Amino acid sequence: MERRVRTLFVKCPRSDLNAWTLVDDEVLAGTKEGCEKSGDFLQIGDWRLARTCETCDRSTFSISSQAHGYTSQIFRDDGTYHAGPRTDFNGFDLSGELGLTRASILFGDKAVQIRDWRIRQVHPKLLSVTNENGNVSRIYRSDGTVHDNIKEWSGYINEDLGEPTCAYLTSSFLQLGDWRYGEMGGHLSIAH
Repeated sequence: MERRVRTLFVKCPRSDLNAWTLVDDEVLAGTKEGCEKSGDFLQIGDWRLARTCETCDRSTFSISSQAHGYTSQIFRDDGTYHAGPRTDFNGFDLSGELGLTRASILFGDKAVQIRDWRIRQVHPKLLSVTNENGNVSRIYRSDGTVHDNIKEWSGYINEDLGEPTCAYLTSSFLQLGDWRYGEMGGHLSIAH
C-alpha cells in the first residue's frame, strides 16, 4: 500500500519526511492494544499538541514547536484553521494567557481527545480534527489533500470515544489507526 505524507511546514507531500519510517519505540501512553488516561497535552519529540488559551472566547487547539518557539497550526472551535508560523497560542507557553491549559488526555477507538478536541480516524482514508460542538477544523485525506469543516467527517459523529483501540503515543509519534503524527528532522509529519 502506498503511504501519503503531509508535513506541517512543507506545502507538498514529501517522501523523505514519512513518519512511517520511524522505529516503533516505547509506548509512553496507553498500549498498542488499548490506551489509558495520560497527561494534559501530547508531546511528540519537540512538538506539542495542546488545547490553548483558557480565557479566550473560543476554544483553540494548537500544534507548537519548542525548538523553533513557533505555533505551526491553530484550530478554532468555529471550524477554522489558522496556519503559522506564529508565536501566540503556543503549547509551551505556561503563562495561561494564550498558552497551555490543563486537561486530561483520553484515548479511544483510533482517536485521542484533549479536553473538547478530538483527533480521530473517521474512515480508513480520513483523519479529522474536530471540536465537541461538531465543527471540523481540519480533515486529512490519504491522497495528501486537506479539507475544512465538512461535518459528515466529524470526529464526534459517534459521540462515544469508544474502547481504546490502535491509538497510542511514543516519544517520536502518535498513532491513530492508519495515521501517524511523527517528528522527522525538525518537522512534524502527518502520514497515512
